[in-house]
Amino acid sequence: MPEAAGEAGSQTGGLLDSLKALLRSAIAQVQTRLQILGTELEEQRAFLLREVLLAVMAAFCLGLGAVFTAMFFVIYYWDSHRLIAVALCAMFFFLAFAVLLAVLRALARDRPRSFLTTIDELGKDRDSLQ
Repeated sequence: MPEAAGEAGSQTGGLLDSLKALLRSAIAQVQTRLQILGTELEEQRAFLLREVLLAVMAAFCLGLGAVFTAMFFVIYYWDSHRLIAVALCAMFFFLAFAVLLAVLRALARDRPRSFLTTIDELGKDRDSLQ
């Protein structure tokens, strides 16, 4: 009889050890996925910050260049064709706005999906469990 009790105890210990190992494995996988997610969040934040800073600097330089170019043409043609000079400057700026808007839309459309690595890893985890 003592052998049967000992075998039952070792099976229970073996089952508990297996459950603990399974739980440790699951926790390690969740930790890895959270670390990947955190890394991707940092990458997205840095990417967005860089884009915003570059866009602000470009807009500032474009604005200054546009103002000085418009002033040059208006002053140059002030005596003979001031209205045409002002109209041409205005049309140029509206055209530049349209081109920049099209470029921004194209960049937004071609931007890589966020959290792609995390989504792929979670998909692999789901497939391995099935």
